[in-house]
Amino acid sequence: MTRPRRAPDSPLRASRLAAWLVAATLLAATLLVTTAPAASAPPPRPLCDACGDSFEATAASHGVDVDVERSTATVSVHRNGTATWAVRNRLTDTDGLARLRANASLRAEVADRAMWDAEFLGAGVSESGVLTLRYREPGFAERSVGGVLRSGAFTEAHGYRNLDGLGADRLAVIAPDGMRVDWTVPGATVGDDGRRTTLTGLDRYGFVTFVPEGATLGPALSLLAAASLLGPVVATNLLTRVAVPTALFGAFVAAACGGLARLDRRVERVAERAGVALAGLGALVVVLVLGPPAGGVSLLGGAGAPVFGVGVAAVGFGAALSRPGVRERLTYRRLVGGAALGVVAAAGSTLAAAVAFDRNGLTLSFLTGLPPLVPVFALLPAGYALGAGDRRLAVATATVGFAVSLLPFASLFTPTAQFGPVVVLVAAAYAGAIAVVGAPLLVVGVALAESSPEDPATGAPGGRR
Repeated sequence: MTRPRRAPDSPLRASRLAAWLVAATLLAATLLVTTAPAASAPPPRPLCDACGDSFEATAASHGVDVDVERSTATVSVHRNGTATWAVRNRLTDTDGLARLRANASLRAEVADRAMWDAEFLGAGVSESGVLTLRYREPGFAERSVGGVLRSGAFTEAHGYRNLDGLGADRLAVIAPDGMRVDWTVPGATVGDDGRRTTLTGLDRYGFVTFVPEGATLGPALSLLAAASLLGPVVATNLLTRVAVPTALFGAFVAAACGGLARLDRRVERVAERAGVALAGLGALVVVLVLGPPAGGVSLLGGAGAPVFGVGVAAVGFGAALSRPGVRERLTYRRLVGGAALGVVAAAGSTLAAAVAFDRNGLTLSFLTGLPPLVPVFALLPAGYALGAGDRRLAVATATVGFAVSLLPFASLFTPTAQFGPVVVLVAAAYAGAIAVVGAPLLVVGVALAESSPEDPATGAPGGRR
């Protein structure tokens, strides 16, 4: 069966494809620069901010100059989750120490401000120069399954967001009466009686759990206690940070697929010229990134760096697709592999260029530009599936790639901030930008499927799996 030739006035001319590609170039830099806006964070602070250097800074803000030689803290946890802090700062013999010893109101004023998120109970200075501060913290731990007490104070996600070390030279946490320490922070030690855990640093974060002394399944109870907290957090984050944006992107792709399905699908001439168009666009992108319009090679130091990699990968794809033998052997599975190779090539060439031009290396801004490469290149096999007549597979391919790109930004274990219209608008903007930038690859995929050999079972034109 001979397939009819494509009409000269088909809506999917090669010139229209080229216009789509050029328009996508103008949007690529904006997309990759704005993929992961940084969230504001509170100022860094140690766990014990009434200890050591942090206490010195607080005293200085009240006009009191002190020097802390050594700082220790003991945190006694009660069954209702409240903790009593006893902080001991050994001070050198200075005028500041003398003022704190002589002036009880000044001592209380400085101590009250030193640990601002706990209730101040009292302060005193010994003859040997030890300043003792006492506080009550109501929410240090909370009850969970099986009578377990769980504390997230030693984490950033469930304690203070911007923890900066321990603060004290040594900090001990004492379990409530009738309970023992089960989980503790990595690097901490547990006393022989099991009731005290001691930390001398806070390089790694973790939960601290207290279980009944007679509990035989302590580790299992602690695991359930952590899961009962993290499970809903993960589910909420997956819904708000992954599922909602992915659904928006799927809607965009489904709309694009519906529009393409109404056009003439016999687009052999587009497929024949797609390789040249892609290679030309890739070369243009590389020149724009390295040339004066982009500020020389400055783009290679930030989130926009993968634009260079997209250009390099487009040149490679274009060179391959310009060969008829390659187009004839294409299948959906091979294009999935090709898309994965395109992501690797784009990321690798971006990194190589950044190193060659002596940029800032693997900065956070640089790395956040790489995940959007996945959904952009996933639109190539998605288009092929659409051209082969499987619209569901096309939308599924695109949305899976998009969801994968969101996972590095999802912060699954961090409680989600308020979810509202702003989050939806940002998600819609990101999804729309990806859809527009990847639209040329979607069109190329459709063209490649439509130019593939006839299905031997039906005699109809279309792609192969």
